[in-house]
Amino acid sequence: MPAKTHQDILLMRWALFSVAGLILIVALYSLGITPVWARSLKEAMASVPFLLPPEAPALSPGTGFLLCMAITLALVYDLLLIRGTLRKTAVLAAFLLLLACFTPVLGLWGFFFNAIPCLLSAGSAGALAILWPSPPSCPASSRTSSRS
Repeated sequence: MPAKTHQDILLMRWALFSVAGLILIVALYSLGITPVWARSLKEAMASVPFLLPPEAPALSPGTGFLLCMAITLALVYDLLLIRGTLRKTAVLAAFLLLLACFTPVLGLWGFFFNAIPCLLSAGSAGALAILWPSPPSCPASSRTSSRS
């Protein structure tokens, strides 16, 4: 059986961490927790300075899930390619901050976007990508033959 290559390990970790983050938001949605958070967030945004009307358009749950899936896949892929725990943590923190700021900005334009599931999915998958130990670097040309 051939040994796993570095690309295979990277692909497997990318899939594992991304799916773990997506399973979290599916479980929270199935338990009815994320719709409650969405209502609370929309009520909070109805106050000053947002003044979001109650009939403001919002993303459907399916579209929100597809957006969360794309965001989670992209973030985990980027984090797996970055070296150094401090750099990975800084990228994750900046990404989550920008994602969290997306909701108030759209609220000022009269559109409601619930970023909490995306924050949970990307944050948990990103934390897994940071905390999981990196594979040892394996140079491609290090094969030597022991035959004489």
